[in-house]
Amino acid sequence: MTERQIVGTLHGVAIEVAAWDGSAAQVDLSCACMFTKELGRDVPVGGLAHLDQALGGALVQLRAAGLFSAEAGATLLLDQPPPAVAARALLILGQGSPTGWTARALAPAVQCAVSTALALRVRSGALAPSMLDSGLDARQTGGAPAAMVTGLAAALALYARLRSLGLAGDAALERWVFDAGAERFSGAVAAFGAALASNGS
Repeated sequence: MTERQIVGTLHGVAIEVAAWDGSAAQVDLSCACMFTKELGRDVPVGGLAHLDQALGGALVQLRAAGLFSAEAGATLLLDQPPPAVAARALLILGQGSPTGWTARALAPAVQCAVSTALALRVRSGALAPSMLDSGLDARQTGGAPAAMVTGLAAALALYARLRSLGLAGDAALERWVFDAGAERFSGAVAAFGAALASNGS
């Protein structure tokens, strides 16, 4: 049974941590980050590798062909994933080069992911940062939960403001999940809970 825990709420959206990866996330929109390359290896490992395998190797192939650059800000929306993917749709978020990357880059990525979920009017979404899958180490991944919560809060606050101005309808989004490896689940729950508390959740 997959470990899952609600760690707070923001703007009426329940925020969870779950011990699954992008291919197994049981949500409407599963999002995963991808870099232009991996550090110390030729292909990703872990959850990002599982997702690529579920897609028949399409992610690595599209990146190698230059069709999806995976540069920071690049996005790839797949609205007909194969049965091996649990979610109804996938969003891949480019993170650029892993060399010199810091966790601050996750804030705009998560903001983009949540904004896309709101625009698509899905009820649930999840995001896998794919940092360790891409060869990054603890020096680069420090502060990731806080950065991700910052991006989440920014997207939800913007949408709430648009609603107050009469420029957007009621949000369909009810649940947002941050993916974590099973061995890191407890630490992730604590870190995201603290980040949400600092954000005023």
